[in-house]
Amino acid sequence: MNQYNICSALVHVKLEQLESVKQTLLNQVGVEVHAQTDDGRLVVTIESADRKEVGDRIMNFYKIGGVLSASMIYQFSDDDFNEHETLDIKQNQERMSA
Repeated sequence: MNQYNICSALVHVKLEQLESVKQTLLNQVGVEVHAQTDDGRLVVTIESADRKEVGDRIMNFYKIGGVLSASMIYQFSDDDFNEHETLDIKQNQERMSA
């Protein structure tokens, strides 16, 4: 049994510190920056096996100089995540359609 947790967040940053904040975020384990806007917003995902950790990580974004706000947009958690589960489902569907 595995746990899987992922959150997406919108992080608003002072324009003059955008690149340094982006690099700080990218240096964190499980954090990816997927997009940025011209006015200093970053679309970020955070992945962790610990449900509480993803929320704590977003709150810690406020400690990064230049971050104006950080808001969780989406959160998914699965306490019984099994990477083979999707393969099993696909194989069963193929058998049923054959």
